[in-house]
Amino acid sequence: MTCAIISRPTVKIGAINEFEPPCCKMKEELRQMIWKLYCEGYTEFYSNCEYGVPLWCAEIVIALKMYNDIKLHIAMPYEEQATNWGEVYRDRFFTVHERADTVKLISNHYAEDCYDKADEYMKAMSDKCVYV
Repeated sequence: MTCAIISRPTVKIGAINEFEPPCCKMKEELRQMIWKLYCEGYTEFYSNCEYGVPLWCAEIVIALKMYNDIKLHIAMPYEEQATNWGEVYRDRFFTVHERADTVKLISNHYAEDCYDKADEYMKAMSDKCVYV
């Protein structure tokens, strides 16, 4: 079964330390949620990999791939999604993309509705949607 994890960025890139509270607690809750879904039979996950929750969820799924039969599908809203991100975040973004099972490019260029279109694509491809 497939599950889309949908969220929009809640912070500006670099505005917080994601390795301190409350982000570290949020990441642990996301890990627990994804593991629970996996144990319920959801073996394929969709994310748009936007900075924050979507990227963190994608990284969690990638980590779980090392020892479990689990897949990550990315619905990339537009081609230059990570262009203005800092180098560390861009590297994480591209590492997740390299390890994903599929990457679907939604739009070649940014448009006001490209994130909405990515969300719609993920919803259409999934049996369940989780909104964070």
